[in-house]
Amino acid sequence: MTDQTLLTDKERKLINKLETEMFYALTINQIRFYKNEIQTIINHAKRRNLLVNEHKSILNV
Repeated sequence: MTDQTLLTDKERKLINKLETEMFYALTINQIRFYKNEIQTIINHAKRRNLLVNEHKSILNV
């Protein structure tokens, strides 16, 4: 369901668990909660990757 190339192993496991829990959700609100949590984790991973790349370029100059 997600592009997991930027995620750590721990984040991948957590997202897999959240995706599994989504199948057992009883309401739309619960599904939205899991989806938002997954998206937050992915956004943090993207941000972390940007910061790492920025620092790499600064240190190499």
